[in-house]
Amino acid sequence: MSGTPGQLYSLQQGRGLAAMAVVLFHLSLMMGLPRYLGHPLFSEYTWRGNLGVDFFFVLSGFIIIFAHHRDIGRPDRLRNYVERRFVRLFPVYWLYAGIFCALVALGFGSNATLPETATQWLSTIFLIRLDKFTFPIAPAWTLVHELAFYLVFALLIIRGRLGMMVFGLWMLVCLLLREYPEYHDQTPWTTYFSPLNLNFLIGMLAWLAWSYGRPVVVKWALPAGVLLIALFYALESRGASYSQVQPGYAAGFGLIIAGAAALEAAGQWPSRMRLLNLIGDASYSIYLTHLAVLGVVGRVVFRIAEYVPAPPVLLYLLVFAGTVACGCLAHVWIERPLIAACRKRLSRKSSLVAQRAE
Repeated sequence: MSGTPGQLYSLQQGRGLAAMAVVLFHLSLMMGLPRYLGHPLFSEYTWRGNLGVDFFFVLSGFIIIFAHHRDIGRPDRLRNYVERRFVRLFPVYWLYAGIFCALVALGFGSNATLPETATQWLSTIFLIRLDKFTFPIAPAWTLVHELAFYLVFALLIIRGRLGMMVFGLWMLVCLLLREYPEYHDQTPWTTYFSPLNLNFLIGMLAWLAWSYGRPVVVKWALPAGVLLIALFYALESRGASYSQVQPGYAAGFGLIIAGAAALEAAGQWPSRMRLLNLIGDASYSIYLTHLAVLGVVGRVVFRIAEYVPAPPVLLYLLVFAGTVACGCLAHVWIERPLIAACRKRLSRKSSLVAQRAE
């Protein structure tokens, strides 16, 4: 396997591409606002950049089973699992959310709002949807799905058979519900039983295909996945609804992930692409901060453009590059040190607990 043990560069690179796709999707919409260009730019190419979220969910299913499949049915491994998931999800989110809420309270941000009720604040802090509202950091709605998956997977670790029954029942209800609410209409019911949660299962199945399939066959999953994505993209472009084609997109992403992992395991993947690897590592920071940073960078770039005229395409690229660069800097200067400090603290605490137990 390429890279360090337990690491797949291809998946990190895919994560980086997905994060940039989401940024491009929102940037094209932002350009349509009167204070910028007044019309969307490149929207005919980026209108499905939000599929990066679908990719993130499929990839999460793959990564969790990849990292923790040996923990299933071993309750003694629960603490390690919970600590790893907690450190990866919450500290960085809490810091960014705290900064964002403080800025909104001080009057910054034209469209952002703060939670208004106790349940909304609880939802914001603990990423458990208790109400129908928009999170201060808007992309955090996806983290609610992630946390739900993490909690159900924890049951697999505590009691394997019970966990499988609960996970299977959860997937069945999500499959039968088949309801895709609009962003501002998400409720606890439509969140926890959204068909989007099936993406986690597809990611787990992709891991099974990669782990136990014949490598010579699994390698072909990548081009097959690309063709499948192109097929359903064409169907949606010709009038099919997102709810009709979404499972096809997820299946395509699962094939791409399994195929990329197989190629890397065979040493046939360009793993040393430093910039893309960095963007992949920084994808969480990019994803959480990009909406706010797009607005700030956009205002700066367009203010400069008042004195130094530039074509719209160049302005678009400058805002995009600046937003991704800010996310990478946040990862290097904030996210990475914070996660390292949390892991060090938890490791020290675990050592003390072990010493006391002796």
